[in-house]
Amino acid sequence: MNTIYYNGTILTMDPHNEQATAVYIKDGKIIKVGDDFSILPLRQEETQVIDLQGKVMMPGFIDPHSHFIGVANSLSQCDLSDAVSFDDIINKMKAFIKENPVKDGEWVFGTNYDHNFLKEKRHPDKLVLDQISKELPIVIIHASGHMGIANSKALELQHITDQTKDPDGGKYNRIEGTNEPNGYMEENAFTEFRNNTPMTDIGTLLKLVLKAQDIYASYGITTVQDGMVTPPLFQLLKYVAESNMLQLDVVGFVDLDHSHDLIHENEYVNQYHHRLKLGGYKVFLDGSPQGRTAWMSTPYQNAEDGYSGYPTLKDEHLYTLIETALSEDQQLLAHCNGDAASQQYIDQFEKVLQKHPNWEPHRPVMIHAQLVRKDQLERMKKIDMMPSFFVAHTYYWGDIHIENFGKERADHISPAKEALDLGIPFTFHQDSPVLPPDMMKTVWCAVNRQTKNGQSIGDYEKIDVYNALKAITINGAYQYFEEDQKGSIEEGKLADLVILDRNPLETDPKDLADITVLETIKEGKTIFKREK
Repeated sequence: MNTIYYNGTILTMDPHNEQATAVYIKDGKIIKVGDDFSILPLRQEETQVIDLQGKVMMPGFIDPHSHFIGVANSLSQCDLSDAVSFDDIINKMKAFIKENPVKDGEWVFGTNYDHNFLKEKRHPDKLVLDQISKELPIVIIHASGHMGIANSKALELQHITDQTKDPDGGKYNRIEGTNEPNGYMEENAFTEFRNNTPMTDIGTLLKLVLKAQDIYASYGITTVQDGMVTPPLFQLLKYVAESNMLQLDVVGFVDLDHSHDLIHENEYVNQYHHRLKLGGYKVFLDGSPQGRTAWMSTPYQNAEDGYSGYPTLKDEHLYTLIETALSEDQQLLAHCNGDAASQQYIDQFEKVLQKHPNWEPHRPVMIHAQLVRKDQLERMKKIDMMPSFFVAHTYYWGDIHIENFGKERADHISPAKEALDLGIPFTFHQDSPVLPPDMMKTVWCAVNRQTKNGQSIGDYEKIDVYNALKAITINGAYQYFEEDQKGSIEEGKLADLVILDRNPLETDPKDLADITVLETIKEGKTIFKREK
């Protein structure tokens, strides 16, 4: 199929040919980019000619970190993102159960509660959730995904008692004065708990995967990540792929600490099949800054006993994991929020490269990099380590970061300008389902750096619109080793495109979040089109 788009503003993200008005596409690839006068004569009898009517075309947006199946799962869960109190959580969950009748023994999940925005200013416990039901197992998941609460029935089914010990890198909260779990779990404790909860039935989950795919496409995304793949998740993704259900490219990263063997003799490793590939490995090194589990080198604001969060892996173990990844020529992504976690990742990576000086780093990525310091960025550059910033934190939790870290440290959250000045390529993500995969909202956050309460947070870390757009296009392609195929509108690359209602480069920075995705195109085929 041949298609010509003309009479538009085409932001190519190609530094050698930054703007055009027309593009010629054939068999899913870009054949020629130029003006109307050079492109329109290329049409043939079967060529579809589409008038952009002055609208703006860009490369399809590239999601550098999220949890694709997690987004699908969240669609079957009770949304608690706007809950304002314990009573509100109880009422929302009861209403959800009434509207979505569950069978005896079926688990019920709520997602995206945030204790920072509750009247009580703390996490609920099992006694709160027991008011929803004592017969059904109930679990609610924090907005960060790093902590959650289980009711008494859910704890009972997983045999979590006063004899259950805290795992390394995680914690069960206890009822004061006792060893009895109160239902709250964080980090590795909650991860283990979630891994042992039953999956959504396959028929329902497949329908949800299709809905999740549509959500990403509606935001202009053409390549998406699943950032923590386990064997069951891979089997699901593989089934979806081989059933030809994927319209987006999906890149999975395998849980290195627990699912290492998944990479071995797997045809999906570093190669797409039916739009799915495994891009390498992923590890977690700390928790959440808004949940006060991110690992910091200095204590949290007003912390008792100098509390500064904690690591999830010991140095020696991380060293072994990094060595494993590099010995297999695999890219490694590491979740690091606090600067102590960033330090651990950099230190151990450098040690591995010192021992094996001939090994390639394979573009390691620091996921989130919320509180990474300038001196750490300088070291990252030397080992080709790139940050993927969760820059939307500046708006969604900026006020909380000021409370947790003080204004000076909070201003430094997601230091994109420092990375830019150092010449380090970086990307932006939303960690969906933590936040919707709204790329233009994220661009707005990076350019404006304003909190929900209207506070400025780190003016000196603001970046210009063009470099913010690079973070969701060509830099995303670079992160995936796909810069020769994606990320810019150039001859020979895939026709992964998005059409916007206005030009981000000519829009008032304060209005960037209002830019609308009109159409998303994957390899020349429209996979989303907004209804008028």
